Amino acid sequence: MPSVRRLAIAAVVAALAFAPNAQAPNAQASTSPPQKQTVQAAPGIDYWTEPSSTSVFRDSLPSKESGRSIALDAAVNEEESAQIVLRSAATLNVDNVSFGNLTSGANTIAAANLSYNFVTYKYLNANTKFGSQPMYPAVRKAPGDFPDPLSNARTASVGPRTALSIWVTAAVPKGTAAGVYTGTVTVATSNGPLEVPISVDVRGVTLPDSKDQAFETTLWSTFFGEISWAPEGQTIEATYEYPRYSPQYWEMLDKVATQMKRHRTNTLTLPLVNMLVDGNTTVTDNSAGTGVYTFDWSRIDEVIQFMLDRGVVKRLEGFWVSADTYNWGRPQDGIREVEIVDGTGGEGTRNYVNWDSAKANNFIDQFIPQLKAHLDAKGWTEGLKYWMHVGDEPGIGGGQEETAWRGILARMRTKWPTVRVGDAAFHEPVAASVSKEMSVVVPNLLNYDGNQAAYDELRAQGKDLYFYNCNIPVGNFLNRFIDQPQFNQRLTPWYAYSRGANGYLHYSMNGWLAKLDQEEPKGDHYIVWPDKANNTIESSIRYESLRDGIEDYEVLNLLGKTDPKLARDLAASLVQRGDKYSPDTGYQARIRKIALDAAAGKPVTDLAAGKTVSASSATAGHEATKAVDGNDATSWQPAGSGEQWFQVDFGRQIQLDGIRLNWSGAPAADYTVKVSYNGSRWSTAYEGGGGTFAGINGKARFVRIEFGSGVSGLKGLEVAGNALAKQNLLGGRSYTVSPVPNNKPDSGFESTDGVLADAHDDGRTYGFGAGQGTATVTFDLGSAQRIDEVRLHAYEEYPAYRPDRLTIATSTDGTNWKQKGFLPGTPNDQSKIWFQFDFPETSARYVRVTLQKTFTSDASVMLVDEIEAYASSGPADLAAGAPYTKSTQPHPNYPDSGNKESTDGVIAGHHEDTFNYGYTFPVGTTGRAQVTLDLGSSKSIGRIEVHDNYDGVTKYSPDVVRIAAGNTPDTLTELATTSVSSAQWFRIPVQTTARYVRVEYEKYSQGVAADWIFVDEIAVY
Repeated sequence: MPSVRRLAIAAVVAALAFAPNAQAPNAQASTSPPQKQTVQAAPGIDYWTEPSSTSVFRDSLPSKESGRSIALDAAVNEEESAQIVLRSAATLNVDNVSFGNLTSGANTIAAANLSYNFVTYKYLNANTKFGSQPMYPAVRKAPGDFPDPLSNARTASVGPRTALSIWVTAAVPKGTAAGVYTGTVTVATSNGPLEVPISVDVRGVTLPDSKDQAFETTLWSTFFGEISWAPEGQTIEATYEYPRYSPQYWEMLDKVATQMKRHRTNTLTLPLVNMLVDGNTTVTDNSAGTGVYTFDWSRIDEVIQFMLDRGVVKRLEGFWVSADTYNWGRPQDGIREVEIVDGTGGEGTRNYVNWDSAKANNFIDQFIPQLKAHLDAKGWTEGLKYWMHVGDEPGIGGGQEETAWRGILARMRTKWPTVRVGDAAFHEPVAASVSKEMSVVVPNLLNYDGNQAAYDELRAQGKDLYFYNCNIPVGNFLNRFIDQPQFNQRLTPWYAYSRGANGYLHYSMNGWLAKLDQEEPKGDHYIVWPDKANNTIESSIRYESLRDGIEDYEVLNLLGKTDPKLARDLAASLVQRGDKYSPDTGYQARIRKIALDAAAGKPVTDLAAGKTVSASSATAGHEATKAVDGNDATSWQPAGSGEQWFQVDFGRQIQLDGIRLNWSGAPAADYTVKVSYNGSRWSTAYEGGGGTFAGINGKARFVRIEFGSGVSGLKGLEVAGNALAKQNLLGGRSYTVSPVPNNKPDSGFESTDGVLADAHDDGRTYGFGAGQGTATVTFDLGSAQRIDEVRLHAYEEYPAYRPDRLTIATSTDGTNWKQKGFLPGTPNDQSKIWFQFDFPETSARYVRVTLQKTFTSDASVMLVDEIEAYASSGPADLAAGAPYTKSTQPHPNYPDSGNKESTDGVIAGHHEDTFNYGYTFPVGTTGRAQVTLDLGSSKSIGRIEVHDNYDGVTKYSPDVVRIAAGNTPDTLTELATTSVSSAQWFRIPVQTTARYVRVEYEKYSQGVAADWIFVDEIAVY
């Protein structure tokens, strides 16, 4: 074997191995300036960064949008998080994570405001469902390990070929000046230190503390006693093995208070009967419902004051709930029972009795007035806006349920006429009806979406409006299940703001006695996890997501004080209904940045400024250009009162995020935004009226706004977005579809209009049904173009309607085709809504996409939307057509046809497609294969890419790829090592001059479907 010189710098280069050469066309641009410091990496470690919205699994690899540094955007008094992901071919230990101060000029965010946790996993035996109703889209199919808990451990160990996510959180303290703060995260590993740049762009707007914020959050907890009418035991005692109110309990509760404050859970749920019993509440013989109570409020007062002292509480919620119980001496019979303190003399016990029984009436008549008197004396009735429950989900058992609920409330009000009540309400029409009696109206998202006007009217009357979810809704609705995309929790407060709601309720924060394997909705009972070893709790990525959404709500609320229409429109840009929202996490982040900037008084980044504009008409001195001159003292004024339009030509293709309209007078009652790549074929991207911001996630060169009659004109028009890094060659083009879709027709350019579909009924997609399991979409570019990337937008709402397999091919003549990419039916971008295909630059006039699907009862349609192909902007592939040698011949069943598969420009898909060659190794051994390319002469090399053969089922990828180069084949210098690929390519930056490049593939054979390496294309740039 030829000798190899190894350089120390190879270890540093290895950590950069996956990084793509250019930003993806829709990648989220960082608001932070480029990091000037050199990334330092320990030998044998690959790393990348992800936003908090990404679910990192043990086998995760980076996407093209993954980063090399952390770049956060935050208000003052806000926390934001991101992830550092490590991976190594060998076992890796992390001994510590430390932070330096973040600085912005002379200003500092102290290192103490940065923290970390390791992401850990929970095994799910099945995906979430409710009865026969599935939840979708799941972040992954179960069974398997899913990320959720955030460990409090300070060290971690991870096995070979396994991802380890470090959750990094930056808290921006009060008093921090606006600016971009930069610093370093240092990860101490068994292989040496890894330094990751971090920046926080702090906006000049300060969020209120949890206890003072506008948004109210209640997560029913068992920290103070059981809230269930069907308890399975005492949660705290069973979990931590000590009694409540012991010294260990108060130590644990102090840590819970810290977490609740950090996560802005500002309503204290008090299981009143439980806590009265915990005190010294007594009752004389109550056998006949005539007992006399002596209420002891000491435990209630003790807990409330404890949490008040720690800055947690905004509101008190009295959890006293009637229910149709089934374990208090009677079966479920559709009749509600009231929770009471019962006994035959002396110390009271918890019990449930018929709602209209003597015992129930006796308890209500004594408990309610004495509760009011005590709260009044404490100043908590109004000071903490006390409210309480009557009975959860009235109507679940039919008419008797509603009668009982109203009867209980009526008796309560005879003793406390102004008592605030509220209950989660689901069953219509009872839910909307009984909500009229509530001060805190709590519809399930299903109810609200189906009956918005009724609940909005109650909100308009000054009632609080909370949204709630639980084991329902499922489907595509926002909820908080472990196997849902984690942004679900974050978007729920966005939806609340868009609809004028001011709170969120979930019935279980820590119902740990419920077994995860036995519940259909995964994670419904817990959003935090117990940490018995450290006498505390663990947060979860879902709890972090909820906090982030609450903080976003507060940003919108501050903006709404000066520009309520803009704040509401921004929220509606992301969420329109509980089951209609943008799953594009990059778009979510960009809209959030607009909200932060606007709340801080900064303008929208404006792509329209100074661009070519035109209009249907204009009055003298009020030409179209006056709307984009940045001067609110000037304006475009149309001539006449009929329908009008206003158009912008950006001069190049853009990613469009939205349009902000500064009206001269009243906002137009109706207007339509259309987009176009060529100025002649237009597609509707937005329809609305009365607002100031039209959120649009699309691509275009031209934007036209069409107004109904009577538009007042525009003082300003700002366009949010960014110029595309590369040109979409398919934008606005016609194409050929075969066969003609038999499920949903194509308008002729649904795949090239720049507007993304998100639901089957939005008219923006076309579909194939039975008998059309294979379809092709073919594009003619008109002439040969340099191309290196194709993307296809996945149907967002229901993943079962996506293709099972996709293949990309190009041609110069429309007859002879070369395969350029293959993917199974799983999107591979960061948001999991795009199929991305990269390949070495090729010259092509024709692009063909082949879609395949096996139809089933749940997957009866294959829907197709936007398809993009991007012009190459990088250097040519130096290895195209180059000869090469192999260290050993491949297996005879999978030969290297013509000794060309590694440089012929054909990209393999499935290992059976004959476009690659294979090596197998005995199970339990490590095998290697080497390919040495001859570039013909010494060339300057900056990047090497090695195709990672992946068919969605087998694990035939190498564990390690090593790169060596030199000017003689017998003496090569090892330059880099990596164990991670990105979007099916190992992307390895190097800086060298060489004629020969050697790629070494290494694999530890683990058995069936993981005992081969399949070798394909190698590109050199």
